[in-house]
Amino acid sequence: PSEKIRIEIIALSLNDSRVTADDTIQRLFVECRFYSLPAEETPVSLPKPKSGQWVYYNYSNVIYVDKENNQAKRDILKAILLKQEMPNRSVRFTVVSDPPEDEQDLECEDIGIADVDLADMFQEGRDIIEQNIDVFDTRADGGSIGKLRVTVEALHALRSVYEQYRDDLEA
Repeated sequence: PSEKIRIEIIALSLNDSRVTADDTIQRLFVECRFYSLPAEETPVSLPKPKSGQWVYYNYSNVIYVDKENNQAKRDILKAILLKQEMPNRSVRFTVVSDPPEDEQDLECEDIGIADVDLADMFQEGRDIIEQNIDVFDTRADGGSIGKLRVTVEALHALRSVYEQYRDDLEA
């Protein structure tokens, strides 16, 4: 059971951008997706922070990648370490606008994305602990709209997969 990836969504801060200026965006939640596994999301949406302020989610999720029960997830990690062409070698965080209670006809809208590349983490040999990562606008220009403070602990699991498949990976 020690072979796991722990993902924590700690807090979100926005800078001056179309998101802070847009009054239809009032509440935000954060979704987290690892490869093609179902997305996990913070259980609550929080009021949009003013520019430069933080809102705190303190949400944590664990993905088990042990040999006994989760070989398919290990295979994903192996492919990441092999740097195979994959649509997504990272843990992707999506900031989503939750429509106000009185406007439930509006859709949830993805407003920002942030990624943590697991292959890079493995190369650098360190987990990401309470680090601020850039959130980029989902619209065309893709400029930074803020920061997401996250923890992604995956190094132990990546090293375990590396040891298991060392011969394939070093071939």
